[in-house]
Amino acid sequence: MQEEQFIKANSDIWRELESLSNQINKTGIKSLSTNQVKRFLHVFKVSSHNLAYARTHYSNNSITEYLNSLVGRCHSNIYAVKKSSPKEFIKYITYGFPNLLKEYKWFISASFGFFALGFFISLFMVIANSDNANYFLQSSLVQGVKNGSNNGASDWNSPLMSSYIMTNNIVVSLKAFVYGITLGLGTIYVLFFNGTTLGALTALEYMYGSPVKYWSLILPHGIIELTAIFISGAAGLIIAKSMLIPNEYSRKSSLIDGAKKAVSLVLGIVLMLVIAGTIEGFFTPMKISETSKLYFALITAAALALYFSIPYFKGLKKKS
Repeated sequence: MQEEQFIKANSDIWRELESLSNQINKTGIKSLSTNQVKRFLHVFKVSSHNLAYARTHYSNNSITEYLNSLVGRCHSNIYAVKKSSPKEFIKYITYGFPNLLKEYKWFISASFGFFALGFFISLFMVIANSDNANYFLQSSLVQGVKNGSNNGASDWNSPLMSSYIMTNNIVVSLKAFVYGITLGLGTIYVLFFNGTTLGALTALEYMYGSPVKYWSLILPHGIIELTAIFISGAAGLIIAKSMLIPNEYSRKSSLIDGAKKAVSLVLGIVLMLVIAGTIEGFFTPMKISETSKLYFALITAAALALYFSIPYFKGLKKKS
């Protein structure tokens, strides 16, 4: 094909691509309608093929330089990394994350269910026979709780126990999310057996220790930390569901979509773990009454409930 014929046959598409690219640069990709976005991707693909043809047949010509520049600009429109801003971060924390929790509430409920199942199974097993605690906890930990009671001291080793629980829960959160790639089996395993750990420890404390002191050390940071684990488990289950039930998508496309949904929860999970870790590091060791710590735990539970209710409050405002 002669160069003039090539230009005449395709110039309208190039002008359309340039126009759409200029609009994106000025007002952003969100200013385009769904049909315009589809059209932009189509003319970009056609123009990319035109560039490859021009490089082969008109390598030293101005038309090749023009197409190279045009396709390069549009390539950045498509593949540019979105920059975050403080405003977007605040919007995610105040509205985005709670809305995601509402959207994926059934996944979170399922995640909690697997954890609770493990908790109650180990709880009743240890109540039936305290030696069963060795199936779920380190033997040194089991003996430490038992010996503390036998020696007449109900005090808990605060630094050791709280750091053990905090480290365990952070690791569990990461595993519960990542193991979604195992069709959810790894996620369910992590949730279930972390539940058994807490259930066994709880049973031991009720049998040999001081339950009030135990909960005063666990709950102030544990309410937030355990909630983060349930959300991490939900993220893993979202990935698993996308692999098992792709619906109208290909399995690969469904997995990519599920991974994006799951990753959207990660920032909120990380922030919750940071807050829980701060409470565990600075508030839990304070020399204040156990009752005060339990009241603080109640406040954290109420604050979480209010925070998670934000989408529902917004819905009520719209109706009124």
